[in-house]
Amino acid sequence: MIKVALVRGKYLNNYEGQNYRFAKNRIALSAIASRFPLEANTDFPLLKLPSLADFDSKFTRIIANRIFGDSQILFGLEKYADKFDIFHSADPHYYYSYQLARLRQRKLINRLLMTSWETIPFNNETVYRKKLIKKFSKKNADFFLCYTQRAKNCLTKEGINEKRVKIVKLGVDLNRFHKKRLKAKDLTLLFVGRLVEEKGILDLYEAFKRIRGKKLRLVGSGPLKRRLKLLISKDGLKKSVIIENKVYQEMHKVYQNADIFIMPSKRTKTWEEQYGMVLIEAMASGLPIIAYDTGAIAENLGGAGILVKENDVNNLASQIGRLVRDETLRFKLGTMGRKRAEEIFDCQKITKQIADFYETINGNSG
Repeated sequence: MIKVALVRGKYLNNYEGQNYRFAKNRIALSAIASRFPLEANTDFPLLKLPSLADFDSKFTRIIANRIFGDSQILFGLEKYADKFDIFHSADPHYYYSYQLARLRQRKLINRLLMTSWETIPFNNETVYRKKLIKKFSKKNADFFLCYTQRAKNCLTKEGINEKRVKIVKLGVDLNRFHKKRLKAKDLTLLFVGRLVEEKGILDLYEAFKRIRGKKLRLVGSGPLKRRLKLLISKDGLKKSVIIENKVYQEMHKVYQNADIFIMPSKRTKTWEEQYGMVLIEAMASGLPIIAYDTGAIAENLGGAGILVKENDVNNLASQIGRLVRDETLRFKLGTMGRKRAEEIFDCQKITKQIADFYETINGNSG
């Protein structure tokens, strides 16, 4: 039995964690997080360590970036060095990845695997200290796990030998995320994500205004929430547009009560849609999908949805209207998405792939 520490600091979450539910006689997995992670209720043992990341303020992040390179320091992480066979960290630019890389360089831990989500080459390098952390961490990691080909390409462009990189898709629980709603009197359009400009929420709202007689459900929070509420009130759409928050345990029901899923994410200089977990959830739920063609969206969506050129609000509105009118097309795309989810994004199959990879890594000791 292999002992694995999944190190995620502040950003420990259940949407990634559902892919790490191993049979205990094969992989004994524990998570290492900060004192107040995104998700504290996990399916595996959880170790909590003090971290500057829990003081979630802009001032803390700026000071930590300048002094340490990152706020995701896990104080006391070193004392667990001899407790696990494999440490599985997140992206190389996090400070806890650097902490583990130092331990690996000194051969105080056996194996270091890093998940790399990043899809923009040489990103997270504008702060000198962070650049040093990232470079050191990449050099001393044994292997990398990427969830997309785009992320692997990013690493190879940064100089990582592709033999050190394994691609495994991230999936969802298909028993939870499935189609339930059969008929609806009024179609509901769904957006799930942060209410920020890069998620394209304002483009979606502008497009929706041209589709009268339907409902738009916005599930998420963020700095644009107040602005959206003012626009909704000004445009007289309080009965048509709903903004709400939901915990992850309730999200499968959100998809089941929707008819069309829309994901108009945009690229910035330092960010693009690295994966789009909500895209996978929507596909598993049998929803037809419209999305901007940015980041890893096209790779994960395949042909099971409609891609629109970024910032093309007119075409976004046109494609929404097309799906609203065409029930046959909605059914076709939804069926294609569900099939793709069953083939590629089943978290139970992915758990086995990750377990196999752990065993390979553990066998390549040195």
